[in-house]
Amino acid sequence: MREVWIAVALLLVAFFSGCAPKGYTQAELGKVLVPYEGVVVSARAVEVEDSGAGAILGGIIGAVVGHQVGGGSGRDVATVAGAITGAVIGDKLAHANAQELIIKLDNGRKIATVVAVDPKRPFWFRPGDRVRLYLQDDRVVRIEPLFLRDE
Repeated sequence: MREVWIAVALLLVAFFSGCAPKGYTQAELGKVLVPYEGVVVSARAVEVEDSGAGAILGGIIGAVVGHQVGGGSGRDVATVAGAITGAVIGDKLAHANAQELIIKLDNGRKIATVVAVDPKRPFWFRPGDRVRLYLQDDRVVRIEPLFLRDE
């Protein structure tokens, strides 16, 4: 029984570690990032779809937890109910909130990008916000506000 809970805890840690805010990775050290500054022209909330891994992992965890309840056919019912509940919860958790931004850079160029919103520290960009973004190989790798807004 103890091993099952340890396995469930490890799976949860592995699943939610993908939700942590992104810092720099070892691969990014020493890479040349080109900074640009600009103004957010348009911002709208979007949802980033998951590949289905959240529902699968949630279903597995739910089935394992459900299997610990009852005995005989009651255990089978609890296993199925746990799998279904876990899959629904896992699917909801795996969808990420994001924003689609259109930014007019100070050099006159307009770009569009989608940025994830950290659920632990949600910050939503608004039209008129000044931002600094970093490009690498014509890809936005980081975006940050140039001010702290009083909310």
